[in-house]
Amino acid sequence: MSTIKERVENYFFGNPKLIGKKILFIKRDKRLTEYKQYLDEVHEFGNVWHGITGFLRGERVSVIVTGVGPSAVGDAVYALNRPNTICLYSGTCGGLAKTLNIGDYFVAEQAICGDGFSFHLGYAPLSSVFSASGLSRAIKTFLTEKFGCVGSGMAFTTSTVVREFEPDFWMSVNKEVQAIEMGAAAFYAAAQATGKKAAAYYWVTDLPRRGKSFLEALNPQEMRIKQERYEQAVSLDIELLECVE
Repeated sequence: MSTIKERVENYFFGNPKLIGKKILFIKRDKRLTEYKQYLDEVHEFGNVWHGITGFLRGERVSVIVTGVGPSAVGDAVYALNRPNTICLYSGTCGGLAKTLNIGDYFVAEQAICGDGFSFHLGYAPLSSVFSASGLSRAIKTFLTEKFGCVGSGMAFTTSTVVREFEPDFWMSVNKEVQAIEMGAAAFYAAAQATGKKAAAYYWVTDLPRRGKSFLEALNPQEMRIKQERYEQAVSLDIELLECVE
């Protein structure tokens, strides 16, 4: 007789018989097909959330589309009944630290719970939830060797981007926060609650407190850098899936 966890997983993921020991969670489904070219024996699955599983140099890995927002990210991780898996979350963020610029990479070693989802797993509003430290270190080391200086530290997970344009929003954001995004706290909270190892990494698309929000025009160099980061995102995710343990 199937357990509730198995029934939940089967419903939301469309009975995913094959899931890898390494799982990459991404936001948008329009890029999912790009990952297929790097994998062998690809198996597709999905219902509410969908994804692919295939072999990467002989190792089974999966890529799952969560959708946008911490509740979607957290629920997708929590619904997946696969303890002891390695979970990566790849996305974009706004840079808050003065050392971060458009196109820089950032590894969220911890995230502030400004999201709402983490509350349902016992975290108080604006408390911290941490990544799997060894996994974050491995990602930072890889990115540093490949690109040079990489940011890391504290991210603020928000469930709203519209409110960022109102000054009082920032009263809740600690000055030590280096990046703002929409997934890490929920991702880490859900992973820890279900026995998974998790780490999230981002590249910077905007600088919301330095006059370069996503509504503002970028200069030609910044536009070029953003395009380069977008184009290499899939291959970089694959390289990271391969190297982490």
